Amino acid sequence: MALRSLTLIFLFLFSSLFCEEQGNNEEEIVVLPSTAIVNGDYFANGRTVEISGTVNGDVYIFGGQVFIDGIVNGDVLVAGGSVEISGRVSKNVRLMAGQASITGHIGQNLTGVTATIELSPSSSVGRNVTIVSGNTDLESTVGNNVRLYSSSVRISDGIRGKVVAYVGRLRLTSKVKIGETLEYWSNNNALIDPNAVIQGGVTHHPSFFYDVFHSKILQGLKIGSKLAALLMNFFYSFVIGLIMLRYFPRRVDRTIETLNEKPAQSLVAGIVLVFLLPITMLALIITILGVPFALTLLSLTVVGFYTAKILAILWLSTHIFRKFEFKKHKKLYFAFGLIVYFILSVIPYLGTVVTIAALFLGIGGAVLGKIEKETKKPVQHP
Repeated sequence: MALRSLTLIFLFLFSSLFCEEQGNNEEEIVVLPSTAIVNGDYFANGRTVEISGTVNGDVYIFGGQVFIDGIVNGDVLVAGGSVEISGRVSKNVRLMAGQASITGHIGQNLTGVTATIELSPSSSVGRNVTIVSGNTDLESTVGNNVRLYSSSVRISDGIRGKVVAYVGRLRLTSKVKIGETLEYWSNNNALIDPNAVIQGGVTHHPSFFYDVFHSKILQGLKIGSKLAALLMNFFYSFVIGLIMLRYFPRRVDRTIETLNEKPAQSLVAGIVLVFLLPITMLALIITILGVPFALTLLSLTVVGFYTAKILAILWLSTHIFRKFEFKKHKKLYFAFGLIVYFILSVIPYLGTVVTIAALFLGIGGAVLGKIEKETKKPVQHP
């Protein structure tokens, strides 16, 4: 019972932490029914978001669990703990998730940053696929090129263009038909079934990372790649911060207020949560029956950890610009606060301390703020 209670508490906190505040639980489930038609762009956020209708425009979603089984005649931009697309998207899909499953049809390009992603045999992508993931299972047909950055990759369908992969391990089944070349960088030889068809041939670059990081000629590229990664991280953080300021202002204000009033308690709470989460997930995995809860908790933790630093940066910005009417220019001052954070983060040793402190403070402040809100709710008597 104690393990089950602890699990439910963590799931509740992390699934509701960044959802829009609503009057009741039903409103935390956003549904576009199959009979609905939206002529224009569609925005949604909630603990669970279901898109079953037709959207004649672009779709923007931020949620814990996201299901798209309708028709989107435009682009899809989605961030969530778990994302499942079984409908039809006429243009591009760009997603960031802990776990993603694609069983539907994407008309143009797919770009995904995930912990795990699966493209089933029933799915198809009209043009290009670009994936950054821990584990990738690609069983769909792809109309053009595929670019992969993954620890483990399995390919099991037709790809008309070329495949470029930076992987730990690569497996191609007998169903593979690649119209052009396969070029991959890995310290391990790819496991390619003899019946797989690769018309342009295979090029393997062994010990890629060793060559890159030890070559004197390419030392300059190390600095360039780090700078590019830093700029990309800055861009994603800025976009997510704007989304939080626009759609979750009360949540942000409450967390900042909690950090102002209880910085030490927030830091301690963040440390406790960060160290308890892996223990809880391990305990759930050991029980076998708790594996689905562990995977859900992992997905929510990925989203929670990334957004935690945004809350800490917003809190830092309020102190830096407290004399400049922060509330009237939140977005501008948040951008400057983000710049200060990233400058500090690249300083040796100090950067590590700043990054870890931001994580602990952000998580602790958000959770304590949520707990205080729940305890202050008026008790309704029948």
